[in-house]
Amino acid sequence: MHDPWREFHTLSDWALRWGRLPSDLIGVTDFGARTVTLDSRMLQAERRCTLAHEVEHIRLGPAPADAVLAAREEAAIDRAVARKLIGIGELADALAWTSSPAEAAQELWVDEDTLAARLRHLHPAEVHYLRRRLQSEPTAQPEPAELGPSG
Repeated sequence: MHDPWREFHTLSDWALRWGRLPSDLIGVTDFGARTVTLDSRMLQAERRCTLAHEVEHIRLGPAPADAVLAAREEAAIDRAVARKLIGIGELADALAWTSSPAEAAQELWVDEDTLAARLRHLHPAEVHYLRRRLQSEPTAQPEPAELGPSG
């Protein structure tokens, strides 16, 4: 399982701060001050996902000034974080034994947005694997409608 806390600590010249951010923000990367600030009101799974997201920002460098390019970068970061935090085997296990996206997210120790991003961007081979796996589980829940594209 990927540990964003450990990954952040490899960035020895960056500091992690906690605070109350505006309601539309849960994490902020400040390249000038070399800090990441996380909202202190988040739950642990939200903290894990948000820190992983901010580490990806650090790895990519400051966001593009162009709004369209910045939005594309955010979407790419969401996909990368979801893939790092949710392995396909773990995803299959969670989908097989849970009855709702909220329960699956909790089982995977991620927020629901990260789970949704992982499901939206499954590789066709992953979709095939999950469908086979879920069909073979005698107690598996019905296949979620959002299980990626047909493949």
